[in-house]
Amino acid sequence: MARKRGGGGGGGGDELRWLGTYGDAVTLLLAFFVMLYAMSQVDSTKFQLLVSGLGDPFKNKTVIEGILEGGTGIVGQSYPSEPSAGIEGIEINLGEAVPLPPDERTDQEAEDGEYLVTQSDLMEVRDALAGVVEEYGLTASIGMEVDIRGLVVSIATDDVLFASGSPVINERGKDLIAAIAPILDRFDNPIRVEGHTDTVPLNQNGYTNWNLSADRALAVLALLQNTHGLNPTRLSATGYGEYQPIASNSSEDGRRQNRRVVLVIEAGGPATPGTPSQQPAAQVGS
Repeated sequence: MARKRGGGGGGGGDELRWLGTYGDAVTLLLAFFVMLYAMSQVDSTKFQLLVSGLGDPFKNKTVIEGILEGGTGIVGQSYPSEPSAGIEGIEINLGEAVPLPPDERTDQEAEDGEYLVTQSDLMEVRDALAGVVEEYGLTASIGMEVDIRGLVVSIATDDVLFASGSPVINERGKDLIAAIAPILDRFDNPIRVEGHTDTVPLNQNGYTNWNLSADRALAVLALLQNTHGLNPTRLSATGYGEYQPIASNSSEDGRRQNRRVVLVIEAGGPATPGTPSQQPAAQVGS
């Protein structure tokens, strides 16, 4: 005997089971296209910088020489490194640069603010700062590098900016900041000031390396703003304590390298929340 369909009031549900599978498929398709859309919103500037940066360390001839006839590469031209300088056991690189993309600002954007966005912009500032570094005899204590973040200037604190354990800028440090401030004041890029220490505890009634690193960054920021007139909307300060080392704290030489203040002159436009400089421009010593 043939089975009746729809009997007992439950047969109709069997015929609609496909709706569950269909709904799942539609949901998966929606999630897939949302993911594709999100991936399409890549910051082209930073992506091009990242790809360009692979040219030198990995000897990528495709990036350096280009794959298109008559061109210098899809994402830019590789720039040679200049000679390194530093003290024994410490490598200071003043010239290793990652190409930045062409300046794509509109006329209106240029009127609203002059931002350094090109390779030549940042290299020009780097060269000007390098002249100050050489004049003060601090080649072994200051490192500079252009990377995906922008221009990164790493300054040793020992006998350059601060006395040991002190958050007060010394006279030599004030003279150095006074020399570089006019160069930094020529443009509108955000400047992030980062303080770093070694692992030696301070033991000053609860005043820790966190406090010291933050106070040193704030001291440099305050000097740039209050004494040299840099726009405070460009400036930010962060203290990383002992937790972003660039060398081992097991030796005095390594600890000297970790005691530093880093200025990150960000590439591009107005200030946005930045990524901590876990690997500053160079290892620096006193």
